[in-house]
Amino acid sequence: MDIRKQALVGMTIVSVFVFLVTVLVVVFSLYSQGQEVPDLLKPFLAYHVQFMIVMGLFGVGSGLALYTILNSTLEKQKQIVKTNSQIIMKFLAKDEREVVSLLLSKDGRTTQSEIASLPNMSRLKAHRIVKKLEGQGIVHVEKYGKINMIRIIDELMELEN
Repeated sequence: MDIRKQALVGMTIVSVFVFLVTVLVVVFSLYSQGQEVPDLLKPFLAYHVQFMIVMGLFGVGSGLALYTILNSTLEKQKQIVKTNSQIIMKFLAKDEREVVSLLLSKDGRTTQSEIASLPNMSRLKAHRIVKKLEGQGIVHVEKYGKINMIRIIDELMELEN
C-alpha cells in the first residue's frame, strides 16, 4: 500500500475513534447535568456499557492498525538503508568498509576515537579514512571540542528512494 494511502487510513481510524469518544463524552455530560439528551443520541445512553466496551475494543484495534502501518513503513526504510549501504560498500576499500559498517551498527553516528579502536586501526589511519570518506561525501565530521563525531550522510538513512 502506498504511504499516502496508509496515512489516509491511519487518519481515518483516529478520526472515527475521536468522533465516537466525543459523542460518548457529550452524551454523558448532558445526562449528568440533567439536560435532555437528543433523540439521536439516546441509544448511546441506553446501551452505555456496551458502547464503552465497543469503544475500548475499537481503541485497541485502531492502535494495532496504526502500529501495523507504521511498522511496515519502518521495515521499508530499513530495507532501503540496507540496499544503499550494500551498494556503497562495493566501491570502498576494506578499511573504509569497516568504518562504514561501524557507523551503520551505531545508527549512523560514532566518534573518531571509536573508529581508531577498530582492529589494525591507528588514530592517524582513522583520521585519513574519515577524511577520505568525507571527501567522497559518505560521512560528515562534526567537531565537539576535541571530539570528532562522525555521522553518515542523511541520504543513506532516509526513506526516500
